[in-house]
Amino acid sequence: MERASKFLSGLLRHFGHRFDIEIDEEGWANLEKVEEVLKERYNVDVKEIASRDAKGRFEIACGKIRAKYGHTILINTKWSEKGEIPSVLYHGTRPQAVSPILKEGILPMKRLEVHLSESIEDAIEVGKRYCKKPAVLKIDAEGMLKKGYEIRKKGRVYTADFVPAEFIQVFDA
Repeated sequence: MERASKFLSGLLRHFGHRFDIEIDEEGWANLEKVEEVLKERYNVDVKEIASRDAKGRFEIACGKIRAKYGHTILINTKWSEKGEIPSVLYHGTRPQAVSPILKEGILPMKRLEVHLSESIEDAIEVGKRYCKKPAVLKIDAEGMLKKGYEIRKKGRVYTADFVPAEFIQVFDA
């Protein structure tokens, strides 16, 4: 199930075209077509993957499915779910990236958006994808919003186009 979920994420975020999955400008793909690809490859139910996903990565509506965040393909990412933006968010990263980030801010790198977490634990989990002992950065989300920067809620993740250095501190546990 985990491998199928990762494949589904990749299909909707990065490489759907390799499987003739058309993804529209809002990130939506035909649910039936995606189900065919997943059934053939993993024999799993797409709706079950989406409903069990603890991070809320997927959204299904009107016969379509999309990944909520993490895209490298060009889509409109400027949408947000309803809900409050916490005053503080966190970002997990490699320790060697901290110094450049404190000077230049957090850039989306290969993705379309910067991903931020509501909890320190989630930021650590994300950071562990890149190294065993990630650094955690504390983001002044309230300050960003007051200065006119946009932060979007997408499942359990929050996204921004960029996080300026002035809103970032190293989190010390």
